[in-house]
Amino acid sequence: MRNWFHHNLGIKLASLTCALVLFFYVLSQQGEIRTFGDVPLDFYTDLADLVPTVSPETVSVSLQGPRNIILGLERRQIKVYLDLKGKEAGQFLYPSEDFKIKCPEGVRMVKITPRIVSVNLEPLATKEMEIKPTILGRPTPGYGIGKTTCDPKSLMVRGPESRLKALAGIPTTPIDVSDISSNITRVVKANLTEEKDLKIIREAPIQVSIDLVRELVEKRFTDIPVKIMQPPSSLLEARLKEKRATLLLRGPQESMATLKATNITVAIDVSDLSRGTYKLKPEVTTPPKIEVVSVTPALFEVTLGSKIIFQE
Repeated sequence: MRNWFHHNLGIKLASLTCALVLFFYVLSQQGEIRTFGDVPLDFYTDLADLVPTVSPETVSVSLQGPRNIILGLERRQIKVYLDLKGKEAGQFLYPSEDFKIKCPEGVRMVKITPRIVSVNLEPLATKEMEIKPTILGRPTPGYGIGKTTCDPKSLMVRGPESRLKALAGIPTTPIDVSDISSNITRVVKANLTEEKDLKIIREAPIQVSIDLVRELVEKRFTDIPVKIMQPPSSLLEARLKEKRATLLLRGPQESMATLKATNITVAIDVSDLSRGTYKLKPEVTTPPKIEVVSVTPALFEVTLGSKIIFQE
């Protein structure tokens, strides 16, 4: 037995080495498995007036192949397709067994996730849509965005009916209005980068004009005294049930910032009235550019009577 083991030992070791090399080579050629996520789905289609939308839009693909090929494989080399030839409008479910895949020779598909995808085939439509400028930033303090006009006002868009219905308008490339203090005009483009299924028909430059307005702010003033206006010679004395008013005023930001209660007058004119009790609307006087939004109370109760009676 011992003689057999040592007989032609070199040849036997060489044979064993070759067998091991061959085993590991074959094992490596059977393949390593590697998974690629976010592989986009594409379509074989002869549809002229139908457009497919798929959910989900990407799949995860597990591939097996020789180690040297698999490790050098990139996602862009993998194409996953669905055959939609001859289909009509409607919604369909496709199992992963129906997917077709293109990848380097010697590589095979092991698994696709998810197992089922939903495909909606809907008619293409064309719609005229209003342009909605995309405005970034804020003007100089005290100014606000006023009238905005576009030339052209609208463009024709083509795409799936449902996507057109969901789109409120055509956005533009951004217009930055940060710290501007005068009207501006900018030339921009339509921006449908987030709506890949929609396309502009006869795209053209868009001229956007933005007008600035003085930004109005509101401020509330409380406990403003109410004055009575009557001739000094009057024999009647006026008494107020409510002697203080609350005002809500509106005006340009810079004017409102310096406005004080002492700059405001609230008065009730009883010059032409005789004895009695009245509910009267006050007259409010403010500096220029300041408007009165509301007065509380809206009507003030005033009683006119003899000075002698009131003294008692």
